[in-house]
Amino acid sequence: MSDNKTGFQVERIAFFSDAVFAIAITLMIIEVKPPHLHDGESSKEAINGLLNIAPMFFGVALSFIFIGLFWVRHHQLMRYVENYTSKFISLNMAFLLTIIFLPFSTAFVFENNHSSTVVPMVFYNVNYIFAALLNYMLFSYTLNKGNGLVGKDAPSIAQYRLELLFPIVVYTLVIVVSTFSLQYGPICYAAFAFQSVLRRRKKR
Repeated sequence: MSDNKTGFQVERIAFFSDAVFAIAITLMIIEVKPPHLHDGESSKEAINGLLNIAPMFFGVALSFIFIGLFWVRHHQLMRYVENYTSKFISLNMAFLLTIIFLPFSTAFVFENNHSSTVVPMVFYNVNYIFAALLNYMLFSYTLNKGNGLVGKDAPSIAQYRLELLFPIVVYTLVIVVSTFSLQYGPICYAAFAFQSVLRRRKKR
């Protein structure tokens, strides 16, 4: 297989992956159903209708950030990729499968924010746990120079391991706390702030 053909196929994988991310992000806002106003309804009723779906707006914004972070990581990885294997494609497809479930997960949890069951919150975070785990597996396989996918100048998985596994800890923490208190579970997302602190300390 020529280098040009290999490079073209790698670009196709990257373009396809980018398209999946873009579609997943777009579908999230499509899941938000606008208030249906009848003739004669006042501005106050219209505002109340918007307030009723405010949790969905928050959910879309939150998931937009999380999916965006996954895309940034994927973009970082693909810039090192010079070759591909069937296992690389399979891992990438499995990872993207978790991404396309996120619009549903987002709608499921934030449209049922008044529910007393923990199931939507668990489903939402389990979706992210699988995404983060498969993302780590994809990084680990790709950056293993023995697999022949990256050049000699590519970093090792050790450089990314902490940052890739840290989200799994946060999503798991949200699930655990939510089983005791649905109100306080989402506060655990604030733990992501510590990730940037760890990154800065790592660079020193």
